[in-house]
Amino acid sequence: MAAALLDGGERALAALEQQAGDLRRVAAYARGVLEFRPRADDIFVVTYPRSGTTWVQYMLHLLTRSGQEAPFEHISQVCPWFERSLAVGAMRAADLEALPSPRVFKSHLPHVWLPSGVRVVYVQRDGLDVALSYYHFYRSHLGFSQGLEPFFGRFMRGDLQYRAWFDHVAGWRRLRSDPLVCLLRYEALLSDPGQGLERLAGFLGLPLDPPLRALILERVAFQAMKAQEHRFDFATEYLLQRGTSQGAFLRQGKAGQGEVEIPRALREAFRQREESARASRLPEWRLAAFLR
Repeated sequence: MAAALLDGGERALAALEQQAGDLRRVAAYARGVLEFRPRADDIFVVTYPRSGTTWVQYMLHLLTRSGQEAPFEHISQVCPWFERSLAVGAMRAADLEALPSPRVFKSHLPHVWLPSGVRVVYVQRDGLDVALSYYHFYRSHLGFSQGLEPFFGRFMRGDLQYRAWFDHVAGWRRLRSDPLVCLLRYEALLSDPGQGLERLAGFLGLPLDPPLRALILERVAFQAMKAQEHRFDFATEYLLQRGTSQGAFLRQGKAGQGEVEIPRALREAFRQREESARASRLPEWRLAAFLR
């Protein structure tokens, strides 16, 4: 009896600590957004996690700097993770203000919580590939020790930090006619990076001559980025904030692995859930889940 009471008390305390942490991060983010001054040439790279975020971040960093990379230990120092930087205090609005234009930010937020009037590049990746990549990320970086099927169940329910992939993608796809939003498919970018780069340059009104195009494509090639993974890895970013261990972040950079590695029954359940999400009402997002 005493052990059960102690265990229950510890769980309740942990829940209270999480709630207190959520409130602190939400308050810090809200304060940061109020102090943040958006610029007309700001660019937000938005994705559901494991959808090519870092790749497009780096591509845009090089594009906006005419190929002249700014010195950085980690990409987040020159292209900050907008909401997390403000929520955990890694950067404040004044730090973001000091960044040169055009600024590039990373985000996983739904549209409703981003600053208004900013340009957004939303990258969508095949959901099965996202699920598989996110599963490996949860194992390598977040301490998940169960198998693929239990994780896939959580993915289908949206029982993950960034909630349901289905709702996240559906929410952003409804903005495809917005002139400030550019929707990119990860698979199209992977099959023809040059064409994707040209589309980004056109959307942003940035020059892209043949030498610059060739330089950027060389630097953003998977093997080139993999060779300096510490500059892009989530663990390195986390180390700069509070310390953690490292693991594989840039895993394969491929498309279609979900169809190969995820069992057929799970794939069929995914397709049914994807179809229903297209017509369903979007949920009320909980901001705190996006700031942990």
